[in-house]
Amino acid sequence: MHEVTRRTPGFHAWQDPRWLVHCRDAAAFVGGVGYAGLAAHPDALDQLRTDMRLDGWHDESRLERFLTRIGEDATAMLFRCTVCGTHLAYTDAS
Repeated sequence: MHEVTRRTPGFHAWQDPRWLVHCRDAAAFVGGVGYAGLAAHPDALDQLRTDMRLDGWHDESRLERFLTRIGEDATAMLFRCTVCGTHLAYTDAS
């Protein structure tokens, strides 16, 4: 926690920024991406879909419509696990 909060450059987000964790360690922030950047990392896109379903996005067509519009009204914050290389993401919207 100390390394992320004190020794790592932060990033700006519309909402409160979150730092993702994988393999019991802080992931590396890659950057804010739109749908094309997210789709280039299917592991992150699949993880984001799963998280959104758990958060109540049960209508698949609505979920996919939202995801394909990332970059317009929302941004995906993309991370990469420094241990295994898995990509992770969460959405940040105004």
